[in-house]
Amino acid sequence: MTRANAREPLIIAAMDLFSVKGYDGTGVDEIAESIGIKGPTIYKYFRNKEDLLKAVIEQTEAEYIRGMEITKDLPERINSGAELKEYALKSLHFTVENDTALKMRRLITMEQFRNETLADLTTKHQLTYLQDVYTSIFKKMMKRGQMLKGDASIIALEFISPITLMIQLMDRNPGEKKKAIKIIEKHIDAFIERYDFI
Repeated sequence: MTRANAREPLIIAAMDLFSVKGYDGTGVDEIAESIGIKGPTIYKYFRNKEDLLKAVIEQTEAEYIRGMEITKDLPERINSGAELKEYALKSLHFTVENDTALKMRRLITMEQFRNETLADLTTKHQLTYLQDVYTSIFKKMMKRGQMLKGDASIIALEFISPITLMIQLMDRNPGEKKKAIKIIEKHIDAFIERYDFI
């Protein structure tokens, strides 16, 4: 395998192995050998395993942002309770069906107590990032008179928390997926009614 085309397969292989064996439980030789190259060859592309983890995170984050359709104009695109529900469910389906998102959640769940970088990433993905996204949406909707006014940050937390819990349930028990998605839909409907969305 030439240098020009080994970097991407190494990132994919690292994600696959990290999500099953954990970061500490996976060796660089194992990652390299899984794509048919010798262990030391990995250092042509990455300084060390931590550098490879950084590349895995960067690639995953880019895919996450694309899949969740998180752009600067997102708050402008959501102008009703129906549009909020449509966006939230579309994001949910990406989150629970995208292979990369599933693998990253498994990795961060395993490593959040052992690796500071992955602990921070867990907090970001399960709380702060989503709270920021929905806070910006709710602030715009309040300003436009499309929902009841209040503390947009707390309201965002109220909105995302049950969804995050149901995603964790689906990760632990995939057989509960249909039931969990129905609960999320009921939560969104109740939330829209409670905050008087237009």
